[in-house]
Amino acid sequence: MKALVVDPDRSARATVKRLLSHVNVDVIEADNGLIALNALEQMDPDFVVVEIDMPILSGPDCLSAIRQSPVRPDIPVICITGAGTRENVHRMVALGVADFLLKPINPVEVLPRIKNLLVRVAQWRQRQSNRSINSMLIVDSDPNFIAFAKPLLDATFEIIEAGSSTSAAIAYRDASPKPSVVCVAENLPLMNEDLLVDVIHKMAIEGGSNPPQFFLLAKTATVADEKMTRYAGTVKKSFIPQTFMDEFRRVVLKEQSPYERMRHVVREGLRAELVTATQQTIGVMMGSEIAEVAASEAVECPRGVIARVEMMDNASDLCLGTTVVSGRAEVERMGAQIVRRPITFEEGGNEVLGELANTIAGRMRACLISRGFDLKMGLPEILTVDESGAAQPVYDLETMFRCASGEVFVVAMQVRQTGPGLAAATEGAANEAAGAAAPAAAVPAEAVAAAGAQTVDDVLF
Repeated sequence: MKALVVDPDRSARATVKRLLSHVNVDVIEADNGLIALNALEQMDPDFVVVEIDMPILSGPDCLSAIRQSPVRPDIPVICITGAGTRENVHRMVALGVADFLLKPINPVEVLPRIKNLLVRVAQWRQRQSNRSINSMLIVDSDPNFIAFAKPLLDATFEIIEAGSSTSAAIAYRDASPKPSVVCVAENLPLMNEDLLVDVIHKMAIEGGSNPPQFFLLAKTATVADEKMTRYAGTVKKSFIPQTFMDEFRRVVLKEQSPYERMRHVVREGLRAELVTATQQTIGVMMGSEIAEVAASEAVECPRGVIARVEMMDNASDLCLGTTVVSGRAEVERMGAQIVRRPITFEEGGNEVLGELANTIAGRMRACLISRGFDLKMGLPEILTVDESGAAQPVYDLETMFRCASGEVFVVAMQVRQTGPGLAAATEGAANEAAGAAAPAAAVPAEAVAAAGAQTVDDVLF
């Protein structure tokens, strides 16, 4: 494993290098942010350790450039500082850091935290190897057709190829995230194409995933009606590039609306990122571990308070809501730990919750930008919920967490369409509206956004 250590102080780099040598991590050194960005591209490190205060390119500016990189925007980053300014520390938290190390570094205290980070780094590497913006499984026993079609399609999809039904079923089972489109050719040997579709559909349902859309690759455009009940359309095979791509765009891409693509990405590809963003954001602010609650634990989360940030994709009329849900008492206790003083929900707790939601939403926005969705963030909105019979929202992605001190909260995401396709694409939106009562009167969104910076300052200074 390799770490990129960025610090203008040579002795400080040597200290970190000695520390990392105890956990078998090789070190690439850089004395400023510009050299670090070049090393990031050339040397492919597993994580970055960066000083906040640097000449030429500061730590926050360096991290901002990393987060905007199309190559490795979510690489884990550790921030080190002796006396960073409040503004810089807040920027680093908002951009997402795995941990803060204060100078002078105490090896006894820091080494266990480094070991925990290495586990997360390994998980990040796994996500990098499996990442797919929008993947497609092509199944055809004719290797010549796969060799012909793959270069034409890989600008739109990440292609998973299979030459038989059995290898296709295994490829689908092992894929993460799951392919959103499966194209199967006619006359597959052993297990025919119809049975393969049934098997993949069953695997998706049993695994808790949305079944992919299935398309038939056929020699002719005429296919029996009873066969087509399994497929969203038929793509006529051709070895003429323009003819095949025109047919593919007409049949397949029109079925992949921006709403469907975003919903698939959120449901199938963002859980790991949501967990990491939540654990890093709230964990750093509270100074303690945040654990994901397994579904098997059957823990119930209080739902008296909601902090929601909505992001819009104006080009496709899409809205993505990122929501933090908990109880009033839980929010007050979490907020008190963050600001290091007793607070009530109305006098500080609501502002802390809004800032947490805002920071997590910003991290998820960066993940979606790397997947082709240009989202504009709104301001946090705080709402109170009547739990005595209010309908629960239906989310596309929902994860429960527990603080080390026992508080439980949920972070969730929901995709909605606000334009012409609203009626067909807003499953769950009515439930969300019914579940939320009026916004808390004393908490204008602008106040939440403005108060968040001071809240983080209170944590770290």
